[in-house]
Amino acid sequence: MRRYPRWVIGGVIILALGAVTLGQLTRGRGDDGTLEHVQATGELRVGLDASFPPFESLDANGNIVGFDPDLARAIAGKLGAEPVFVNIGFDGLYDALLADRVDVIISGLPYDPRRTQDANYSQAYFNAGQVLVVRADDTAFALSSDIPSEGRSMPDLLAGRVVGVEWGSLADMEARRLKQDAEGMETIPQPTAQDALNALVAGQVDAAIADAVSAYQFMGESDKGVRIAEVLTDEPYVMATRIKSRRLADAIDVALAELHESGMLDSLRAKWF
Repeated sequence: MRRYPRWVIGGVIILALGAVTLGQLTRGRGDDGTLEHVQATGELRVGLDASFPPFESLDANGNIVGFDPDLARAIAGKLGAEPVFVNIGFDGLYDALLADRVDVIISGLPYDPRRTQDANYSQAYFNAGQVLVVRADDTAFALSSDIPSEGRSMPDLLAGRVVGVEWGSLADMEARRLKQDAEGMETIPQPTAQDALNALVAGQVDAAIADAVSAYQFMGESDKGVRIAEVLTDEPYVMATRIKSRRLADAIDVALAELHESGMLDSLRAKWF
């Protein structure tokens, strides 16, 4: 897999838009006129790696489809432009951005503090952190992942429970951390995150920990009778522009905020997951 730790939309996916965003914290000084060029040409060049469904992939006709392309179209529309997709291997995205081959990266990109000297980051638009999944009728946990389970800590809630995880994954690491304070908690490693979630559906474990992408994909396949109970870690997906593309970065943040307020980000999650 090409993925690294990232920062869930709706109650679990979209991060709150606070007074200070990641973008504002990392915004560069000066401007290179990219926003004006995008508006003048009517084209927003979007770098992505079309190998990570449902975020971006190629359909049977070779078209780039997914959550990120749809989001890019909405962002470009807010800027008075159309997206022009440039399909690049994930490891080459930053190089393409710095070489002015693309104007923005929208490709399930993790926030990386080491890159803030070269790139502006938008506010987070997706949280791919680790989540705790339980059966829908498990009343020990709050019904909304936005509301902590009242009066009880996560170690208390997991005490004496059996939790499925993908062996050697970040979910496994998070389970080991929780296990230190959750008396009697047991973990059952599985080959994949889907296997851990299947074990939950089969009643072989009481809960499962998985990354949000795997959890949403699993729940979107059909009614599995499970739900996300708690968000355990934050791993943000962001957009990146060149450090001097300050006005473009600001415009993207404004567009993201408008799309969040309109409910479109929730609609994209429902469509692609």
